[in-house]
Amino acid sequence: MTKKSKFNITYFKKSIDSGKICIIIVVSDITTMNSFDFLEKIGFSSNEAKVYCTLIKHKVLNGYEIAKLSGVARSLVYEVINRLIAKGAVIRIDGEPNFYKPIEYQDLIRSIKEENEKNIACAERELQQLATENADVDYVMNIVGEEKYVAKAKELIDSAQAEISLSIWQESFEVLRSNIENAISRGVKVYIFTFESISVAGATVYSYNINDVSTLFPYCRTTIIIDGGECLVGEEGDCNVYVHTRNHSVVSLATDEIVLNIFWNKLIEKENLLSKGCSGVDFLQVIHNLAERYGITDEMTKNFLVYNFQKEQTQNGKKR
Repeated sequence: MTKKSKFNITYFKKSIDSGKICIIIVVSDITTMNSFDFLEKIGFSSNEAKVYCTLIKHKVLNGYEIAKLSGVARSLVYEVINRLIAKGAVIRIDGEPNFYKPIEYQDLIRSIKEENEKNIACAERELQQLATENADVDYVMNIVGEEKYVAKAKELIDSAQAEISLSIWQESFEVLRSNIENAISRGVKVYIFTFESISVAGATVYSYNINDVSTLFPYCRTTIIIDGGECLVGEEGDCNVYVHTRNHSVVSLATDEIVLNIFWNKLIEKENLLSKGCSGVDFLQVIHNLAERYGITDEMTKNFLVYNFQKEQTQNGKKR
């Protein structure tokens, strides 16, 4: 049986032929049996923790007493004590012999906190500088799944400093509405292109207000551009795969797509070619007429999935 008190005392009972009982008592200071992981976790070595805790318990000791009570070998104890003095955890009292006392544990903990905060702040500055130096490094990251896309979209919108440009569908917009409105309230300029009807105070919206967008595209693509420097692009469908990148070429292509959509929107609006609340078939017929006007032939667009899809929808609309 092991009994904890000032000493650890272990009793061993063994029967002897004579009937006598032999009792062996092992005595050691309790500090040698304790674990000081709590100090090791904040930068103390095992021996430093033993010495400091011994001094906290006994207040003032010389080197010989520290070695005896802490369990640290005499050949090592003065090296350990000097390290603790360098840490500011122990004070030497000069004499014959020298004595040592700990600083109060409250002062030690406060000092460690302050030092850690300084080190963390320094690390943050250095890491930020490293990240800034490579901020323009190109990368393309795939994001798979609607949930991950929404989380990334909200993160990007919340990070915007000056401008957000979107090409988006009404359903997707409503998922992000609160984040977009918060960005507007921060003074971020928001430009939205949509084929449907979207209304949000403080944003510039370019819309066709089409009442049946199912005839327009074989997919629903969403493009979000943040501060002209990064974008999130993807298409809703069976795979729901999106791309996030700061690659200049990709961001430029995404920006050009939105600008061209706005250009056609303003051209059609200026020439009064469509009425508000028109059908998707009406819109496609206007696009087909403009393609013919500007010499965009079927041969030029035969490999374009969207154009062929829209052409088929237009022809079906005529048949109806």
